[in-house]
Amino acid sequence: AANATTLARDMWPDKAAHLIQENTISASTLVDARMVPISVEDLSEWLWVDHQPEMSRALVYVRQDVEGAGDTNLEVIVRLQGVIADLNMNIGGNWDGTGMNAKKATQHITLISGGRDDAFEPQLRAVAAMREVILLQLGVSADTRPNRPGTLVLRRRVFTKIRVGTNDHLPSVLKAAEDPRSKFADIKSHWRVTERIVAATQLETGAIHAIPPLALRRGDLVDVSARVTVTIMRNSNGRYYEVAFEPTTVVRLAHA
Repeated sequence: AANATTLARDMWPDKAAHLIQENTISASTLVDARMVPISVEDLSEWLWVDHQPEMSRALVYVRQDVEGAGDTNLEVIVRLQGVIADLNMNIGGNWDGTGMNAKKATQHITLISGGRDDAFEPQLRAVAAMREVILLQLGVSADTRPNRPGTLVLRRRVFTKIRVGTNDHLPSVLKAAEDPRSKFADIKSHWRVTERIVAATQLETGAIHAIPPLALRRGDLVDVSARVTVTIMRNSNGRYYEVAFEPTTVVRLAHA
């Protein structure tokens, strides 16, 4: 939300950041669980962090006492709109093809305002506040990977680490034709691609048409759904946390 009565998407001119199918949705029609607060104080009473050290991660959920959250854990998914400044939608992201570096492989999409700072700034503030609240709930006060000023960097890890007896039932989502040299298959006992980014474009009729993620271009105006997660890592200085906004779905609203 840009404020208590206005969604951030409504700050864009001529409804440029609207999904036509959602034109009847407004801040007044959404339940509290579907509208992300923008202040640290409000976020502290809106989300909770499920610390899972055995999986080297933490997941972020909407608190069950928030209107519309329901009785089960509702994962925090944020909707962000912006202009693509940079992206890597390759199926392996920046992976170099070695098992050693699979854990570092990521895909990313970087959003900027495209000159609409009044629409983009509330999203920057909300993301920064979410990072702060999540880390405070984990007992730390600094993020290891802050965004560049004026940008939203949405990044997801390509591979899922496979742990026997825990998640080894998860299948790979890759087709054989997407792995002609079997590089992904060679490491599947330790690392698998268990999810992929879904991309689409909005037609003039409002219909949503699926497209390959590689069809997205710099300069496109997009609506991105992103899951909020935390990765727990260790180095010589001890444990540290990385808050990530992982893109799950990207809908192109306007071409570059």
